Amino acid sequence: MGLSLVLSTLLASSVVLGHPHVFPRATPQVYDACTKSNDIALTFDDGPYIYLRTIVDKFTAAGAKATFFFNGNNWDCIYNPDRMSDIQYAYNAGHMIGSHTWSHADLTELSTAQIQDGMYRMEEAFSRILGIKPAFMRPPFGDYNSNVQSIAAARGQSLALWDWDTGDADGNTTAQSEALYQDVINAKVKTALILEHETEESTANTLVPYAINLFQSKGYNLVTMAECLGVAPYQAIGVAQQQSSSWTCDGTPDPGDACGGSIACETGTPTFISTTGTTPSSTSKSASSTISNPPPTGTPNQYIHPSANAGKCLTAASNTDGAVVEIEDCVSGGSTSQSWTVSGQAIQIFGDKCLDVTGGATADGTKMQIWTCNVPNSDQQWIFPGNTIQWNNHPSCLDLTGGSVTDGNVVQIWSCTGGPNQQWTRTTGPGSGGGSTGNTIRPGSGSSTCLAAPTNANGAAVVVEPCDGSASQSWTHNGATLLVYGDMCLDVTGGSTTNGVKMQIWACTPGQGDTAQHYTITSDNRIQWTNENECLDLTDGSLASGNQVQMWACAAGNTNQVWNFV
Repeated sequence: MGLSLVLSTLLASSVVLGHPHVFPRATPQVYDACTKSNDIALTFDDGPYIYLRTIVDKFTAAGAKATFFFNGNNWDCIYNPDRMSDIQYAYNAGHMIGSHTWSHADLTELSTAQIQDGMYRMEEAFSRILGIKPAFMRPPFGDYNSNVQSIAAARGQSLALWDWDTGDADGNTTAQSEALYQDVINAKVKTALILEHETEESTANTLVPYAINLFQSKGYNLVTMAECLGVAPYQAIGVAQQQSSSWTCDGTPDPGDACGGSIACETGTPTFISTTGTTPSSTSKSASSTISNPPPTGTPNQYIHPSANAGKCLTAASNTDGAVVEIEDCVSGGSTSQSWTVSGQAIQIFGDKCLDVTGGATADGTKMQIWTCNVPNSDQQWIFPGNTIQWNNHPSCLDLTGGSVTDGNVVQIWSCTGGPNQQWTRTTGPGSGGGSTGNTIRPGSGSSTCLAAPTNANGAAVVVEPCDGSASQSWTHNGATLLVYGDMCLDVTGGSTTNGVKMQIWACTPGQGDTAQHYTITSDNRIQWTNENECLDLTDGSLASGNQVQMWACAAGNTNQVWNFV
């Protein structure tokens, strides 16, 4: 059933990330609903448990993201080696990790010191296992009071609630939980923040695939809770630590219990390693590096694109030690200067050169180069959490400098934030960008008529014309934008939502991009303006050459809104 909870803003200092085009850290709040239209966040409580990898694999296979709120000592101990490996597996796949407190005790019944202890122990576990500071805490049972709010705010964490509950942990049958998902669809909501439980076998094997298929078929984006709010998932990303005998649940509160008596309450700030300061040896690799989930060894012919622009490629300026690594137009047919091989934790090019952090400098803004591959060289070791490329054993990620896709822009490392500048797409072959590439787009009613931008200039009209195979009719959908001429995007003129607004092209906006340039290809072949109920429409249904296309309210059965990628 749906829960309606009041969004409460707390008086606490915000942490603002001083880097362009990244999600800001929000002032700690109580969140009970997503804010970004067309986003659904499926969240899972009470783990880590034996079904975690099953859930992760189903989301990853569908190109979707999930959010997991973990306990330290509930269904299992978070320091169980299998559970640590599972947590790393979820994190490295790009899913969001949050706190559900150490022992799942009702926080409203605890003292200040006991609340602090339940949060401290989870912060310590996340710092040890993942090298992160959580930005979200879901209070057990959804229960909180002003004291819980104040403590969470002081620790830099927002309270994560929900507005839909599957009841999977409260005795609901699978059919009843599936009916809840259908209620979400029937309510025609713009967003949903849904509660589930990782510890239920039926949730992992039945409800999760049902939900993914249902929501994606209706055009919703399945994203993390942080993404559906437009804020950062973590306060900071650092370096995981080397395991020691202190990593244990022995001597900590049992499930449902709290510190006190023989168990001292921990109320301070746990150790967090923001940088290694030294080059780790092979015997002192962090848990993050040893359990990470890199791409398959020796994957050749990989073209690496900034996710904002599938027509741009990561490029080595020349085949020499010290050559800079920059952004350039992808070369049609491929180029050895853009064809990378992902081999274990190395990213190779020209056969014997590797992506390399210049001088091994850890400062934000250090530019990237290539250098002769040397396997023990830690400056050439990378892991791949989600769609990021992270310097192994460091809190730094490959970053699109200034968010610019201008030719010659030399890429850099920057503190990992997971923001748009740090999102990369790897494809086999140039310019594929993870979507349809080099296609014509044809109205469903005209197989020899193509969508075209006859002029390569900002503000040029987008029209239909007889298909002729020209560059003006070759479009690439990279999962977010529709590109033509490599760096021009299909654009809603003025961002207007008025029916009949005409379409144009405009220089693609880097980073998160201009929302007037974002489109979703629906299952029934419509090109829908993302987060709006507006679809690309063949004006008056006319196939006349030069007819400028428009945006119009999406409507089932409107054949003017059906487009085919050929």
